[in-house]
Amino acid sequence: MDRPTPTRRGERRPFWLWRGERSPSRLGRGTAAVLTCAAIVALAGCMSTPPATEPVAQGDFTSVTQQLTSTIAHEMDAQRVAGLSIALVDDQRVVWAQGFGWADVTERRPAAADTLYRVGSVSKLFTDTAAMQLVAQGRLQLDAPIQQALPDWRIRSRWSGSPAGAPITPRLLMTHHSGLPRDVLGGMWAEPAGAVGDFRTMLAGLADPASTEEAAAPPGLAFGYSNVGLDLLGLAIERVSGQRFEQHMQQALLDPLGMRDATFSAGPVDSPRMARGHMKSAAQVEPGLRDLPAGGLTASVSDVAKFISMQFANGRNAAGDVLLPAAQVAEMLRVQNADVALDSGFGNGLGWMLATFGRDTVQGGGPVAHHAGATFYHRAQLMMLPAQRLGVIVAANDGAAGPVVNRVAARALALLLEARTGQPQPARVPGYQPAPRPWTDAERQACVGEYSTVAGVATVSTSGDRLRAELGGRRFDLIEGADRWAGLRYRLGGWLPLSLAALEGIGVQCRSVAGQDGGHEVLIARYDGQELFAGDRLAPPAEVPAELAALVGHWVPELAPGEVPTLERVEVELDAGRLWVRPTLAAAFGGSSAARLPLQVLSPTRAQLVGPVAGTGPVITLRRVEGEARIVYSGWVFRRVH
Repeated sequence: MDRPTPTRRGERRPFWLWRGERSPSRLGRGTAAVLTCAAIVALAGCMSTPPATEPVAQGDFTSVTQQLTSTIAHEMDAQRVAGLSIALVDDQRVVWAQGFGWADVTERRPAAADTLYRVGSVSKLFTDTAAMQLVAQGRLQLDAPIQQALPDWRIRSRWSGSPAGAPITPRLLMTHHSGLPRDVLGGMWAEPAGAVGDFRTMLAGLADPASTEEAAAPPGLAFGYSNVGLDLLGLAIERVSGQRFEQHMQQALLDPLGMRDATFSAGPVDSPRMARGHMKSAAQVEPGLRDLPAGGLTASVSDVAKFISMQFANGRNAAGDVLLPAAQVAEMLRVQNADVALDSGFGNGLGWMLATFGRDTVQGGGPVAHHAGATFYHRAQLMMLPAQRLGVIVAANDGAAGPVVNRVAARALALLLEARTGQPQPARVPGYQPAPRPWTDAERQACVGEYSTVAGVATVSTSGDRLRAELGGRRFDLIEGADRWAGLRYRLGGWLPLSLAALEGIGVQCRSVAGQDGGHEVLIARYDGQELFAGDRLAPPAEVPAELAALVGHWVPELAPGEVPTLERVEVELDAGRLWVRPTLAAAFGGSSAARLPLQVLSPTRAQLVGPVAGTGPVITLRRVEGEARIVYSGWVFRRVH
């Protein structure tokens, strides 16, 4: 792909300015899809080989930038990404900031360090920081019910009044343990951006007693990523501060950080430096986003680098002003969910994700704090090693760039650490060790069953004296290992076993876990030494009422004028005594999906789209409109199509 010659900003900087004598002060649940990810890796032989990594000597920053330049070019070409910008941070300095490719392919406008991108959910770190400013001022209580700030807000919950029906607090919102739905999809995106709805109106709709929307899980049960939760936190910030959310964020955080080109807005800003959205380098129109607190920030990588430096300065900006007291900075970076059994080691702080695995793992530098972001046609990844005061922000203007920004950010952080310490990344930790004896039949049978995951249902079964697993149409042998950990071996076409290096770091274990709502039989994955909740055993299917069985067929959402859907259509199936939903997403979010998700019957007119934790998930409701069936789900009404 034709690319402009990159401006190698910062590459000639003397190394002593970068090194700085190491200042003494310091620091997905896509994890449920581990097995699917492994299969995808196994089948990715069609991808070109990435450039070979070379050892980096201590202090050799030139090698860091050279290897990153090669890695970025390879990744962008492999995925046909339009443009990308990166900034590397060492404590209070941006040591390298550069753009690659095009901010606008059509206009042949190059990407640069000051190109503006939609950074998606990286915005949440800023919203959480603003909330912690109010906590430090005593104006927002971290562990008080959110009704202290929003007395009129409620949501329907089938756990209300039960021991599991704890109140939702700002802490639970920031750690994604509120139990709120991930999204209200209806009205979330629109084009033009000015036509998009308001997050305040959406939240008021949830609180309406007539609303059919309800909580997806009891508060505190398990990690459940929620954009709705961050919108609610943004509304609390607005009420407590007495300013509109956007205005408060500008005055309390963005301007004091010197991020004067950054802003919270529904869509791309009117600036000659604004990157245009693309999909595999084809120009697109970026729709507006309703959920400003969850994903509405527009900024350059040079801007976001100032936010990273604030973390390393214990909450101070470049002028030395305290924007967030050190105690609150430390609290945001502290693992908050160590006692949540169903999270199984997937640590997260207040806003920050604190667990990484696979190609996202950077080891030997202390905890990795990170957060990714995605809009329709922009992607971003922020990663940092707080203990080393090293960080990176990568942003791209292409819907195909999700894997690219993740891999580039992880590679950049690993190279920075190697240049700091002179030590390469350690070898990967095996996910399992060979068993000293074969498993017993009882040990095998303890794992047999269907498990709900975010990637669909994983089925574990026996074949003679062996265990096998199937997920997303792909089949694996489970290789019996020590301490009831099993390894994975992929079966090409379901019958030809292949030993693949990509699977060797993965182990799985079936385990009994006590959650606050009772016992769970779960699958745990282990990848590069990191344990991850992978799935929860499903109960046997209940009888499907005739009303719900009649939903079998194809459905599309009824859209408002200008609305741009992330979920384009669904197919409802009845198979093996269960109802299933097979979604088709917008191309920017994956397109057609082979995975089908189970529905759990709640009543003759209600069913739950089962989440990774069995018994939780959003609810769909059957409604009759002039005698015709409609599905009500996530702010949308779906109609049947042939």
